[in-house]
Amino acid sequence: MNNQLNQTGGRLLRLSAWLSQGGNVVLFNGSPDETVSGRAYRQGVLQLNPKWASRRRLINRVFFWQTDHCKISHQQDVKMAKAIMALYSQH
Repeated sequence: MNNQLNQTGGRLLRLSAWLSQGGNVVLFNGSPDETVSGRAYRQGVLQLNPKWASRRRLINRVFFWQTDHCKISHQQDVKMAKAIMALYSQH
């Protein structure tokens, strides 16, 4: 039973990331490999874009139970990109 919950939770997490990546493409003409939250952190904090800084504040309010949802999301985007690059470098 616990394994089923982990699989379901993992599937829901991947689905939400996929939807966010799609939103990044469709709504913001962004990369299909980056979530909206991750982009809000990257452009709002690392690139000091005021529009994305505002979006980051809004997104973080929606995910109020996480200390910095957008930063966490950005870190996950980077982690996934590194894992993909590691896979391709083995071939």
